[in-house]
Amino acid sequence: MSVHDESHRTAAVMTVGCKLNQYEGEGIAELLENDGFDIVPFSETADVYVVNTCTVTMRSDYRSRQMLRRASRINPSAVLIATGCYAQREPERLAEMPEVDLVVGNSDKAAIPQLAAEHLALKAQQGETELSQRPISPERAHPSRTVVRPLTVDHFEPLDIVRFRGHTRAFLKIQEGCDRRCSYCAVPDARGPSRSRPLAEVLTQTRTLAENGYREVVLTGVHIGAYDSDGVRLSHLLRKLVTVDGLDRIRLGSIEPLELTTELADTIVELDTVCDHLHVPLQSGSDDILAAMRRGHSASEYEEIVRRVTDRLPHAGLGADVMVGFPGETEADFSATIDLIERLPFTYLHVFAYSPRSGTPAAEITESLSGVRKKERSRTLKELSAQKSLAFRTALVGSEIEILVEKGDQSTGNLLTGLSDSYVRVELTGPESLKNHFVRVLVESVDGGRTRGTMIRDSAR
Repeated sequence: MSVHDESHRTAAVMTVGCKLNQYEGEGIAELLENDGFDIVPFSETADVYVVNTCTVTMRSDYRSRQMLRRASRINPSAVLIATGCYAQREPERLAEMPEVDLVVGNSDKAAIPQLAAEHLALKAQQGETELSQRPISPERAHPSRTVVRPLTVDHFEPLDIVRFRGHTRAFLKIQEGCDRRCSYCAVPDARGPSRSRPLAEVLTQTRTLAENGYREVVLTGVHIGAYDSDGVRLSHLLRKLVTVDGLDRIRLGSIEPLELTTELADTIVELDTVCDHLHVPLQSGSDDILAAMRRGHSASEYEEIVRRVTDRLPHAGLGADVMVGFPGETEADFSATIDLIERLPFTYLHVFAYSPRSGTPAAEITESLSGVRKKERSRTLKELSAQKSLAFRTALVGSEIEILVEKGDQSTGNLLTGLSDSYVRVELTGPESLKNHFVRVLVESVDGGRTRGTMIRDSAR
């Protein structure tokens, strides 16, 4: 049975995890829509639910399973599909869940509409679509199907999109996979080897997004700094992208320290279209812990690399991922992390506790830090992050900055929010018609995590 022969089929997609996952989740939604499904919010009743899973931590695994169970509660007779990194890495674990009908790996996301249609047809033939209650037990009549293939260097699944629902900014996948093997990380198993999207395809997709009104594109991937399309590296790609008509901003996703080369740093500083915003994973400020993590650089090398840009762009936004509780992390190691963070001009941190991932070298090390101590260290770093963010935003008070208005809500007195190129979110009052417009604002006040401003004028672009 083809979905084209059916009407009023509905599907909902939930994405757990990173911007790359969000891009692919949107791609799945567009594929489903193109095959005749009406896309509805995940909280509503649907015929098919797709959960695009994440496996970077145990918490990500748990949340992915939680979303699948939530979908089953909303509509017990729906087809439930688990895809993404958790599905690629532990398909058997998800296939054992009584709620799950299909487990689809990262190489086969484009096949989800066809697989969903086939499973709906199977249920219709067996009368299951007439049931209002589906048995939630290991003995259910229709065991999960698993479609998971090895990830290879010659396979790149672009999942093209023409729009990004609910967003003014669009994400764009340019790279996939990872050739590095940090001792704590399961991403290489979930995403496969590093491979890059051909330059011509990146340019075509960018033009499509710009033509559809997206003023800012965020480049995403596992290691976008490793982008290499027949010798075209990220710095060269950026110089190509800035020529796309209608594209006003290019924002870089996460850049690994060793990928932030002098050439790339020069390009970021030179090109006005590239946002003054870097996210460079740190993980630890201790040389001993960095070595145990197999990060490939020291704390001083990280500092030198980051300052290549921040010394030349002193008002740039700078973020980092920081891990606490890696096996063997001592008080001295943690203090070294604090010291490095305090020295560098960070404007925010993403803090998370170490989570053992089966099959990784770090998982074989006996943990030496209790859950309580991990929480204490996480809290300390989050407080430091808040202080850094507050200081950065307070320094903007009284100055003019440009923001791209993203959201408007008349129910809150015409409150708008927009994002600066340095990744500062500003609230202001104005008409909803300003959404997707660049405006100049005077930053007036900072209150905790909120920054408020007044519009001076609608920018002439």
